[in-house]
Amino acid sequence: MKMGKKRIIVIFLLGLLLVGYSFSILKAKKNPKYVWKWASLAQDTVEAITIITVDLTQSILKATDGDVKCVWYMGGIMGDEEDYVTKMRIGQLHGAMITGTANASVCPGICVMELPFLFENVDEARYVQNKLRPKICKIAEKNGFKVLMLLTLDEHFYSVKYPMRNPQDFQKSKILTWHGPLEVEVLKALGASPIPVNVPEVVPSMRAGVVDGAISPSGWWLAAQLYTITKYINPLTIRYDQGVFLIVNKEWNKLPLNQRKNLEKMWRRYEKTFVIQMDKIMMDAYKGMVGYGCTEVKMTPKEIEVFRKRTRPVWDKMAGKEYPRELLNEVLSHLKQYRGKKGGSKG
Repeated sequence: MKMGKKRIIVIFLLGLLLVGYSFSILKAKKNPKYVWKWASLAQDTVEAITIITVDLTQSILKATDGDVKCVWYMGGIMGDEEDYVTKMRIGQLHGAMITGTANASVCPGICVMELPFLFENVDEARYVQNKLRPKICKIAEKNGFKVLMLLTLDEHFYSVKYPMRNPQDFQKSKILTWHGPLEVEVLKALGASPIPVNVPEVVPSMRAGVVDGAISPSGWWLAAQLYTITKYINPLTIRYDQGVFLIVNKEWNKLPLNQRKNLEKMWRRYEKTFVIQMDKIMMDAYKGMVGYGCTEVKMTPKEIEVFRKRTRPVWDKMAGKEYPRELLNEVLSHLKQYRGKKGGSKG
């Protein structure tokens, strides 16, 4: 590996560490009335994440005149995302960023947005997500949570051994799954026998050889330093992951109405900045790992079509189980509308 490639990773990780350090010196100016405890699997050393853990936290403190202090537990130190939901329900946590399986108990049906090859690009995914926002917020509120921010992240295939470009590669792989029943069905459709692994156990499981492949956002994969054992990165975007920042209704409703309205607008403003920075850091992470020496797999249109055809039946198989058929139809309707405006014809 050339020194130039090493520097890409070293500079990237050093930047993450320096940004993460800034969070450790945050302090409230006075004793707050409320301390909101938050959790996320994301590393607080990731620059985009510190927009929330540092910048937004300071803004909340200021907007509430010091009444609300946010404390963040990052990198899975409070367990997996399903643990977060449980802890929020019993008062050990007040808010969290969740994805995957955890979303099913808070926002049932949101996984419809993660169907394989549903979207051609992230703009399509975010358009439909914004259309569904009122419905997602209403469902979450009914289940006891206030949605403050919605996210969409593209994810790729990573493997220690195989290019992951055909069903034979998936059959040979020990590919992990943590994202719920929909991910399991997609991986099975591609030929895999997925192995369940909780996110906090992903790194040791990969390094021990218990598993050798996964679907992941590039920023998380780099921050976990799994790029050092990764041989192949297949950049095919099989799905767009749905992330939700939320807080327990009971805690949210303790604030005066005017503060709640102001904070809700604030979260939406930060969402726009966060999304832009997250997209950038994901791209930088991807380029950094390829520069480090991970092999970038380039699939042909014919190979991609094999994946598309194999996974398309999952849409119907999971309808009525993981999401209502009506919700799938609504998503497809919004998508058709968007593509009509853009002059697209894919369906």
